[in-house]
Amino acid sequence: MKLDFYDLMIPILLGLMSIYILTIGLRGVLIRRPFLVSNRWWLSIMFVGFIAMILLSFSFSIRGSSYAMNWVIPLILGLLLVRGWFHYRGYMAYSVTEKSFRDALLAALQKLQLPYEESLSVIQLTSVEATLQVSVQSRMGTGIIKVKQRSHKSVLREVVNAMNEYFRISSVPTNMISCVFYLVTGAIVVILAIDMSFFRIVF
Repeated sequence: MKLDFYDLMIPILLGLMSIYILTIGLRGVLIRRPFLVSNRWWLSIMFVGFIAMILLSFSFSIRGSSYAMNWVIPLILGLLLVRGWFHYRGYMAYSVTEKSFRDALLAALQKLQLPYEESLSVIQLTSVEATLQVSVQSRMGTGIIKVKQRSHKSVLREVVNAMNEYFRISSVPTNMISCVFYLVTGAIVVILAIDMSFFRIVF
């Protein structure tokens, strides 16, 4: 059976996704400590997936799908990508609890000598006029930290580096649910990618 461009693209995309997902899951399970990573890699994969789905929708056009569907799918994916860009900017924390995330953040600010004012999910860094936005999903063991002002990305990077250092040298409570979930999901994606590539070639 001859495979076209679209038949090959989806397994490749799934393979890229599985590499990222499995890397996160394995890192958490092996080191058994919280850690933060930039979300730019996941956003890049989302962008590649967005392009792939646009091409796939045009493939359906060639194969006889409706004209409206050819534009509705890219529009929906584009809106999801924009939402993801704003929601997932910054850094994602894995294997954290609400307490370990907060302790690491405050320890990082103290180490960097950054005075702050805390209110709900916002940390105002008064000396540099930067606003950190934080959110912790304690049940899943994940958290997000980002800076409102893009001009202060370097400050955010320093804070994240200090938090990772705190996690490396400190004994803190962990929640491994997210990493185990990533391992299982990554394994499923690998199986799906193999199924979509190998069995199409054979049959």
